[in-house]
Amino acid sequence: MMLKRLMLVWVMILCLLPLFGLAEDGEDALYPIRESGLWGYMNRAGEVVIEPQWAYAGAFNGNTAIVGLNEHSNTGINYRKMDDGLINKDGEYLIEPGQHFAIEERTDGYKISGPTGAGFFDKASGSLISPDTDVQYVMLWDGDGSGPIAAENKEGLTGYIDRVTGETVIPFRYTGDSDEETFLDGYARPADEWIVVDEAGHKLAMGTRFHLIDTKGNEITFENGMTPESRVFDGIFIYSMTLPNTEGKAVLKTDEERGEWDEAEESEEEEGWYLADGEQIVFPLYHLDPITNETEEFIGWEEWWNNDDWSLVGLGLARIDGTLITEPDPSLWKIWKPDADGMLCIVKNSEDDEWSLCGHMDMEGHVLVEPRYRIDLGGAEPHYSFFNGYAVIEDVEEAYPYDSRWVIIDHAGNEIFTAPAQTEGGERLSLGNVLGNGLLWYATWGVEKEETGNGHWQYKRVNQRYGLMRIADGQVTHLTEPVFEGHSGKRIYDPYDIMEENFSESVHPVKQNGLWGYIDENAQWVIPPQYDKAASFSDGLALVEKGGKLMYIDHSGAVVWEE
Repeated sequence: MMLKRLMLVWVMILCLLPLFGLAEDGEDALYPIRESGLWGYMNRAGEVVIEPQWAYAGAFNGNTAIVGLNEHSNTGINYRKMDDGLINKDGEYLIEPGQHFAIEERTDGYKISGPTGAGFFDKASGSLISPDTDVQYVMLWDGDGSGPIAAENKEGLTGYIDRVTGETVIPFRYTGDSDEETFLDGYARPADEWIVVDEAGHKLAMGTRFHLIDTKGNEITFENGMTPESRVFDGIFIYSMTLPNTEGKAVLKTDEERGEWDEAEESEEEEGWYLADGEQIVFPLYHLDPITNETEEFIGWEEWWNNDDWSLVGLGLARIDGTLITEPDPSLWKIWKPDADGMLCIVKNSEDDEWSLCGHMDMEGHVLVEPRYRIDLGGAEPHYSFFNGYAVIEDVEEAYPYDSRWVIIDHAGNEIFTAPAQTEGGERLSLGNVLGNGLLWYATWGVEKEETGNGHWQYKRVNQRYGLMRIADGQVTHLTEPVFEGHSGKRIYDPYDIMEENFSESVHPVKQNGLWGYIDENAQWVIPPQYDKAASFSDGLALVEKGGKLMYIDHSGAVVWEE
């Protein structure tokens, strides 16, 4: 039981450190400590400055930290257990705990969630918007604080509230889901569901319609028919446009090309659209305004199918004033948002439509890498994006995954490194993104088939090991063989595939032979393996666990404080 409790506490403090890491506060830095089961804070010298009094104490980021009357869990938010508060460095409450609130930190503030509503604490002004029963959810992801806060009310509509007063500044009127409701560079892209209704009143959601709005809620439209496909990045956005010319339009296949219909299986009664209970949806259809409930006739699908000219849609880049940076390109079916280097991953289909090919262009529309790498679209976007001058790509081959390869390219598209995704010994290989110091992690592992019961099975990774490579002057060298059993950073509870952690203060915790220590940027030990757990250094100290005790160490390995 004691071991399980220690594990829970370790997960608690390391898993739930703020997503953006510990702030570099220098001599004013405060560190969470535990005494007799309660948490407080010490200073850089190891002196207690805020007495232990909480069941949970998060790391300070700037002048604020989250504390709680109940232990946190990494299994999801449970409002009945989370009684979070927010304190400053004097230990004074900015938000008092005990109201069944869960507080989550974001770049510009804290989201406050509870069983009856949501609120917000603004870092810049120190203003608190108390949880409101009319605001059920506050959306803060991937924004820059350049506009009001996106929120969802109890009717499920999205609107915007002032980040200081909490007043509604853009009405709750958007009905659809969008991952770009938050403001970036002064613009947001909320969405509406496209709803149609038939004469009998049956409603159908037929898709999503996006809007580009400014901080006042004014919709940005373009006379040339451009549809914004992204928010605005430094005055530039991704657009789509239906091409006006007829050349290259898609052609519907004839019945002979599709194959003969089986008339025996196609009865007149079976044709048409039906609800789940079997009731038929009849034409004509009408577009329904979800706010006003007004309708306008919407062309029937049969007529639409026969009359639509099947024009191609092209993608491109434009400035917010409507000026085209690139002409609409119908060969592209995806342009991803700018990556860390300000590059855009572009995707088109291969000539035989069997593969998706990725390449890259800059924000001025110059194609620097022609789409030529076959990619697995099940992978995440960052896997094909540039970081610190290089993109790491898994180029899929015909016998994927066995014949695929890893490629590292520079901004000019030069391949500076290639390696098979499966080693000669039969192990699999994966690469992380290039870190700020030119280092990148790689991992090797074996695969075992595991029975899961009832005749089902799955593959699992076994014997996973990590190593380090370095890029310098366009050359890649191996600093270590894959000898580390794990490596991690602020969140060390799960070393599995954490491949994007930068070295903090020029060192990094790694695990070897069951114990954790620290290596430098040349992969040399600076503190030998000796700890049961270890987190990254911040403000000169790192939290470790040894023999069941939590302690802080400095860069020499000397203990500054121990439980």
